[in-house]
Amino acid sequence: MGRKKKIAPSTPVVANEVTWLRATFQFPSTFSYRQAGASSQFAVGSPIPSPDAVKLALVDTAIRWSGDVGRGKEVFDWVKICPVYPVPPERVVRFRTFLSRLRKGKEGSFVTSTGVRDYFLLFGPLQVFLKVPRERGEEAISLLQRVRRFGTSDSLCWCCEVGEIGDGEVGRWRCFFPRRADELGEELLARGVAQGFLLVHLSDLTEGSEFDGFNPFGGKGGLAHRQRSHYLLPLVVERVGETWAVLRREPFSFLETV
Repeated sequence: MGRKKKIAPSTPVVANEVTWLRATFQFPSTFSYRQAGASSQFAVGSPIPSPDAVKLALVDTAIRWSGDVGRGKEVFDWVKICPVYPVPPERVVRFRTFLSRLRKGKEGSFVTSTGVRDYFLLFGPLQVFLKVPRERGEEAISLLQRVRRFGTSDSLCWCCEVGEIGDGEVGRWRCFFPRRADELGEELLARGVAQGFLLVHLSDLTEGSEFDGFNPFGGKGGLAHRQRSHYLLPLVVERVGETWAVLRREPFSFLETV
């Protein structure tokens, strides 16, 4: 009987192993994202899409490209708890406009309504950082490449570049990541607001969020279970007028001293 071969131990599979992705998006025109809870008649806006808008864009892309609602549910189930950090470019222009628009009335008719809404112009690309399970990395990259809008129909965009990044690069960008108010705590939040950083109200998905809360083909809004929070953005006002402002990106340097 021959000598037994020694079998090299296989590399153990690390549970919950994750990877970071960075995607770069260009917006060809203005866009408007209404802050969570803001009135549709006076829509105070956000210069970045909320985390749930980014996640639902991946779900929407999966459905559109596959033609299968079930495919969207599969993506929803793993992306809903993935950390997402949209980072604005070095400068953003915000302007407020008075609109006259048509909305659906009774029996298919249309009614004219008016409102005030914030619009934004980005001077450079929007960066989206997404932390996903490693086994979903290629799938997430493929979906990000196909995203054509985040949320509203007037937020048309295209993906210029996307790929995996290491912890070192994530560390260099972390000072620009939007920070949730409850994660900062009262003291740090007050310090950030005092330094002029922009505070907005955004929403995100939670572990309790269900696909049927967003399913456009027969969902139930009560199953959405969104988390609405205030976020501190790495933007300060550089110049301001009566109905406009120029915002400049600044790092959260005050966080490094704590």
